Amino acid sequence: MKWQTSQSVAADLHRRMHRSVDRTRKTVAEARKRGVPTSGYEGLCDRLSATARAIDDQLVLASRLPFKARHKALLGLRFRIADIEQTGDRIGRTALEAATPLVGGIDESLRDINERLDHHEEAIDELKELGGH
Repeated sequence: MKWQTSQSVAADLHRRMHRSVDRTRKTVAEARKRGVPTSGYEGLCDRLSATARAIDDQLVLASRLPFKARHKALLGLRFRIADIEQTGDRIGRTALEAATPLVGGIDESLRDINERLDHHEEAIDELKELGGH
């Protein structure tokens, strides 16, 4: 609890990591509001949270080390936290993309419709040339 207001590097890293995990959960919740089934994404969020808790344990241990060793340990953990942030962003982005219409599929569908109409018009023109209707 004291890390909520502490100015230590370990506390800053703790808060940064948990803001990222919270942001990921909020993004997945937004995707759920848009109608995306999110149980798989929520499971990924749970795993991300478990990983964050493991890093929290390492942050606590690192914060108790002498300065030089603490600095080295926290630097390594900073990179792990950046990995957590990137993974969380990817989870959220993927969940939101699932809620977005597939433009490529729409383009292909419209192209197919227009090709069929073109073929239909060509057939009518040929029929007229042959003296038909």
